[in-house]
Order: sequence, then C-alpha cells, then structure tokens
Amino acid sequence: MRTGESISHRPELGLVVIPPGDPKVSVSFAVFDDSVPALRAFVLSRLGGAGAVERAPSGARCTRLVPVVVGLVPRPDNTYNPRAVSVTAPPVDGGSAHERHLGYAYDSFLHFQGADIHRLAEASPVPIGCHGWIELEPVDPEEAADRQEFDPDGDGAPGRDRPFTLAEQIAAGHWIGAVRLNLPDRDGLRALVDAFDPAGLPDARPEPESADAPPEPAPAPLPHDPEAERRVAAWARYRALPHDFAELRAVSRTVHGRESVLVVDRAGLTAGEFHLPDGPLTLLDERVRPEAVAALRRHGVRAPEAPDAGGFPDATVAVAVGSGGPGGRVWSLRVVMDAVARRDLPEAGTYDPGSGTLTVYADAYAEPMAALVRRHGAEPRSVVRRAPDADTREHNRRAGSPATQAGPLRSPARLTAGTLALVPARHRPWLNARTVSPGERPPATAGADDPYYVRELTAMFGALAAPRRTAPCRLCAAPALETATGLAYCFGCCRLAQRGVIRDNGTDGPWTDAVIHAVRRLAELEFSGPPSLAQLDRVTVTEPRLADEAMLCRFLVPRPFARLTTARPARPVRGWSDWLRLAGVLDGGVRQGRGTVSVASDGHLCRSLFERHVDDFFHHHRVPHEPEPHYPRHEELNTTGLRADWLLTDGTYVEALGLLGQETYAEKARRKAELARVSGIRLVTVTDRDLERLPEIFAEWIPSGFRRPAGRRPVGG
Repeated sequence: MRTGESISHRPELGLVVIPPGDPKVSVSFAVFDDSVPALRAFVLSRLGGAGAVERAPSGARCTRLVPVVVGLVPRPDNTYNPRAVSVTAPPVDGGSAHERHLGYAYDSFLHFQGADIHRLAEASPVPIGCHGWIELEPVDPEEAADRQEFDPDGDGAPGRDRPFTLAEQIAAGHWIGAVRLNLPDRDGLRALVDAFDPAGLPDARPEPESADAPPEPAPAPLPHDPEAERRVAAWARYRALPHDFAELRAVSRTVHGRESVLVVDRAGLTAGEFHLPDGPLTLLDERVRPEAVAALRRHGVRAPEAPDAGGFPDATVAVAVGSGGPGGRVWSLRVVMDAVARRDLPEAGTYDPGSGTLTVYADAYAEPMAALVRRHGAEPRSVVRRAPDADTREHNRRAGSPATQAGPLRSPARLTAGTLALVPARHRPWLNARTVSPGERPPATAGADDPYYVRELTAMFGALAAPRRTAPCRLCAAPALETATGLAYCFGCCRLAQRGVIRDNGTDGPWTDAVIHAVRRLAELEFSGPPSLAQLDRVTVTEPRLADEAMLCRFLVPRPFARLTTARPARPVRGWSDWLRLAGVLDGGVRQGRGTVSVASDGHLCRSLFERHVDDFFHHHRVPHEPEPHYPRHEELNTTGLRADWLLTDGTYVEALGLLGQETYAEKARRKAELARVSGIRLVTVTDRDLERLPEIFAEWIPSGFRRPAGRRPVGG
C-alpha cells in the first residue's frame, strides 16, 4: 500500500474502494460453474480497451496485466460459510450482485481479512470494492500454432477450469490467467477500516420509514403456485411418518474460537444446532424437536419446549453465525429437498426477528412457515406475501437443477474406449467419462511449460523424460509430457487422479461398489496392503497397463475435501479408514517403506506405530480428533495439498514427527510449521521423546474429571 492512501469513494464505479497493497501477496478467488458467464463477460470486456494491457509490476506472477476494480459483497446468507465474501463486477456493469458474481473469496483469505471486509461493508453506505488485475501472458505465435493443431476452431466449451476458449485468447493476443485481488495486509486493512469515515458519502441503503411518509402500496397478489400447494400436501404426509434419527445426544464443539452445541444421533449424523447463547434450536427435521430438546437438557442447555404448533413444514431455518435472538439478521426459511445440499435448498420465505415480519413467497406457505417460526420460539407479528427478489428466484431455480444436486459425481472425464475396458463394465458409469471417438481431435491442454502441470506430473511419477518429450495421454489421447519411465498423462487426467470424479454425499448405491473395487485394486496393484490417503499422491507402478489402471482407480476414490452431502444424508461421510474397512483390506498391520500401516483402536488408519500410539491416546482419553485434515492452500508453502496428522475440536492441528533424521521429512515438517504460523493455526508437534508426556501436552483437551485408564500400554511397547 502506498503511504498516505485511504479508502476512497469512486462514484463512477459505484464503489467505496480499498487502496492496493503489495503485489507480491495478491490473492485469487474460487470460481464455480454458475459464475463463469459473469467472469467471462467481466474479463473479455476489459481486454478490448485501448491501452488496457500494462506491464506487470515487480512481484506479480505474470508479465502483463489489466488493472481492474471489483466489488466485495458479504454473503451472510451463504449456509456453507456465513462469513463468505462474493467477488463481483462493479455496480456500474449493471445487474444485481448475484448477476455480477464472479466467485467467492477463499477461506484462507477470510481467516485473516474477512472480518474487516464485513466491518467495512456494514459501515459504508455504498458497496465496497478493491483493486486487482487480470493475469496475462503474450501469445507466442509458434505456441499458438501448436495449440491450434489440436483445437483449430478454439471452440471448447468454457468452464470453471478453462473459462476462455483458445480462439478468444489468441484473438486477444494474450493467454488469460486468473483475476487476482490486490489488498493491504491484515494490519494495514484493519487500520484503514478503523480510520474510515462515511460522512459525506451518498447513502445507497433503503431510507428508514418516516411517520409522515405515505404507506407503501400493498404488494400485488401472488400468482397461483401449484408447486407450493403440492409441497403443502406432501408435508401433511411427512408429519405422519417417523424420522430416521436414532438416540439423539448433544455435543459441544469449539472451532476457531466459535462455540456451538450440536444435536447428533447414534451414527454421528447432525440433526441440528442450538445457537448460543439463547437459541434458536435449528433442525434439519422438525419431527425430532421434542427429542432434540430433551438431549440438550441432558447436556445442560436450557432449551425451551417446542410450542404446540401443528402444521409445520418439511423445512429448516438457516441462521447466520452470531445472528440468533431478537434483532439478529433475517432468518432464511428453506424447503428440504431430496438430493440437494443444505446450502442449496430453495427459500420459501424469510423471518425478521427484529420486526417480527414473516415474508412468504406463496400464499400456501403462510400457515406452515408461521408454524415453523413458532417452533423456533418466535411469534410473527405480521405476514407479508410477496414474490422473491431476482437473486432468490435465481437461487431457487438452481436448487431444482440437476447441476446443483448433491449426487456422487463431481467431475467429468474423457477416456478412450481401450482405457475404459480396464475397469469392469458395471463400474464404468462412475468414471463419469465420455468416450473419445477414433480420430477425434483432443482439446487444448496445459503446455509443456505450464509449471502447475509439470509439478503435478513430477509429484505423481517422479522425473520427466530428458529432454522433454510429448506423446498422446495414455488415458484420453490429449497431448501430454512423458515421464522418465515412458508414461504420458495429460494435466486433466493427473488432476482427476489427484481429486477424483466421485464425492461422498452421505448415501450409498452402485457407486459405492465402484469405490470398493478401486480401493481393493490399489491395495493389490501397488501397496500389498492398505495404503494411506497420502500414498495415493504417488503412482508406484511403471508397467504401462498397470499404471493406467492405477490412475483410473484413483479417479474412483472420493477425497475428503470433495464431500458434499444432501441436507439429510443417510449416513456420515466416510473417512479413508472407513473405506479401507468397507473394502475389507484392513487385516492387520502392513509394513511400508516408512513404518507399519495399522488401525488404531477407534478405526483410524495410522502410518506408523508412533502415530497409532498417539491416536490410541486420544481415543482412550476421550479427546475428539479427526485424522489427516488439510492445511489451507498457500501459493508458496502449500501447492500440493499438505495434511496434518490430526485436527482437534478447537481447530488445533497436531503433527507426530517420527522421522526428523531424514532431511526431506524434516524440511516438510518445517514447511508445515511455517504454513501454520502464517495461517494463524495453532500447531502442536510431538516426537517419540514426548510419549510419556502426552497427558501433560494435551491436558487442556482431556475432559475435566476424566480418570486415566489403568493397565494400558503403548502399542508396540
């Protein structure tokens, strides 16, 4: 940030703009399929202006760029993360914030600067924004010719991974990279927001009602809504059926300083949450309310009894973090639908705890939604019937689209017929692949000089061929680099092998059998036993057909970061050890190159006896722990998906460091420690010398009043 700059009003953009920071620490944001059209319009419109392209400043990760200003819109309605911040085109581009939505800021950014972005948005009477740029690299004519040989028309369908076609980029004279945000660091942004004075700015917020102001005209009558009437009829049948939750209990959780009380069942499925300190109790199934209240009271939470409000709907209330109680943010009343994730459930109305106003989007919803509000301890003072705004209409339209359903398939593939034959016919549909036709021109892919492709291929297969050679990808026939062992796989296939085409959505079906097949084959082909999840990052076989099959098996393995469950899943999402156990490959410890892989007392897979000792300690001392959590992504410290050994309930990461005598291992441990420091993560490390001190090291996580079990000895001791 240049000295003396402050947050300023840019009326020509319709934004209050944060000054830029150090270009060395610019950040990108997550782009999803639904934001690709807006992103394309935003970027392509900026490339056409005379003099738009500039030489990149020192520290930027490109040689050319186009400076831009983008909007930053807090989205407390986002049920995945109420702290979410949408990156948008500026208001001057026209349309609603939803129509201008380009993507969401990453959680790692929100962890450091999200609170100040929200604080500025609340203080400013007009929308806020920041500086940034579009990354560019000049098109080399020879490289363009090579790419056109494989994709002469440049007409590949744009998507989140490739928003711009080859033809568009060649016409612009530049390869188009990411849109990056250029903001001050955390301390600088906080100081700017503290000093921000909104006096004199035009107030774009709605005017408060005056006692002398004429009354607003009554909203137009809502049109007949057959879908709403069908839902109300279905809700009557729903209320007469038993629910699927069993043995409800309440548990307390503290993550990154936020305390919550969850209601879970015997299988660990979450049925609801009591929003501290005073409620409400929100549930995924209103039929469980009496049992949930009883579970909370056993836990010491004074939850109110549910009023006798019959006629309740199959719906849930989305309450933003910190918004419970009178005067809090508006509640979103969401209709529960099969196969739809909770964050994507359609909205039937809203309730404002401050004014007591219940708003419904169909006449038929008035009585059921009033009953739902009463069951949450509130009494509507008035009921308003009106059509939803444009953003909500678009959200509800997408909720009914197959593209937003929380099914098990997440990423499509393209494979040759010979490749598909390596997988049994009954499992092939779950590769989510289109068969490449003979003679079909492959799409343009990452070139031999793409550093991300080179890094991923090297991580999976070791050294590349020297000098570098290209060959058709063994799986899809697209151009690919050869490894030193003669194998060639394109960037797209490497990505699918690392990320998978399947996600665990909390249900089971034929896709489950495909995962079991893949896990069993990997254990047989490469590892002579159960592999750890981290071992899948490297393909260990070099015989071509076996390597091809090993890659396809990786396609079929669900990854923890890809989970997306329906609003009411049938079971908890499985961890890696759960899949190994379901596949029947956990038959005792298996000796690997770096220790013995075995199963701890709680079923967690451990890669060494040292890890198993620590995991068993957590289990026997009732310390809740999650194995192998991902560290936040970082452009320098974490580009390969680093994982810790365990995550504790307050967000603390734990590493069991057993091989510090090996330099590569020690360097990785140092990188993780630095990553934890810059990400604000509390990290606890233990070595084998700490085994006798585990009760002392983890004393604050051991439940009060817990008595240490007698007669237990360390594994292998």
